[in-house]
Amino acid sequence: MCAVALLDGITFRSTIAGRADPQVGRWHAARRSNTQQLPAAQSNVFEEFNGDLGRVNWEDIWDRSVMSAQNMMPVELRTARPEDVTSILYFSDKAPEGIAKALKATFPHSHELGFLASSTPFITGRPVTLFHDGEIYSDGAIGIALQLSLGHPSLTVEFPGLVDLTPDLQITSSEGNLILTVDNGNPTRLLLAAMNKHGLDVRGVLLKDDEFYVGVMGDGKVDRLHRITSGDPSRGTIALGTMSAPPPGSIIRMLYLPQSDEVTLNSGPTHGNTSISFIATPDSFGDGRPSSVLENDVLVIDGIFIAGSENGFMLRRGALKEEGWTCTLPGGQASLRWT
Repeated sequence: MCAVALLDGITFRSTIAGRADPQVGRWHAARRSNTQQLPAAQSNVFEEFNGDLGRVNWEDIWDRSVMSAQNMMPVELRTARPEDVTSILYFSDKAPEGIAKALKATFPHSHELGFLASSTPFITGRPVTLFHDGEIYSDGAIGIALQLSLGHPSLTVEFPGLVDLTPDLQITSSEGNLILTVDNGNPTRLLLAAMNKHGLDVRGVLLKDDEFYVGVMGDGKVDRLHRITSGDPSRGTIALGTMSAPPPGSIIRMLYLPQSDEVTLNSGPTHGNTSISFIATPDSFGDGRPSSVLENDVLVIDGIFIAGSENGFMLRRGALKEEGWTCTLPGGQASLRWT
């Protein structure tokens, strides 16, 4: 259990739905949800195409849903002036896309850091468990919009343990969450060749989708990271675990994360500055003996709030004008600091 006290902020509760988990099979159990679905006018947008899904512009469809999400903005935030909000923190279920898109549209210059709550079906009987204003929720998000008096915020992200498989490459075509070509070539075959070069067993290895990543480069380092979920050597496409792949012209590297049960916690000195850090943890830490740092009854780190989840975190840096994206790299860490 933990508690955070923050001043000069606006707390909110969001019921904007994100993207639903894929449903497999013909029959599905009924689920109760508190999240707001899109209005009927938005859900029927396909009718104008007369069933021809080949004519559907999926980005336009999602943009329309964003407009609806703005209309469902939490009532607590509707009177906030965008220039007064410097950063936004929230704790969310595993589908934060709705609130993330709405926040970007309303507060485009603010930093945004979202914690995807750990799964709790065997603990509380709920998929996730969120607390707000004396109530318990199983979906949506709760958060706080922080204002100027806390100081100047900075949002950084770290990706420890990654190994480069390729040098810098340029995306030459992409669509949706797919990378279609890299350097005008087949990206999946390029990845397999790089794995062979590094002595990795390529037989069925792309099924282990938690080990391989595409890193978007900025100033000579990985600035944004996307998990590779699948690859097709014949067609060449690589699918990423994100809402949209990096656009053509982006410089990327393909990377590999060796398996490990350990997570490095970077809790260095803050020099008197307050910071909040979210960490993506492995699904399981294994059966090994806990590290010595956890053998004490209490570990106190002054000026730092740290939380970890196997579902990762979402972030958006307002200064970079980027879209929100999710990091699930075990050990990946995002830190919001004030100076």
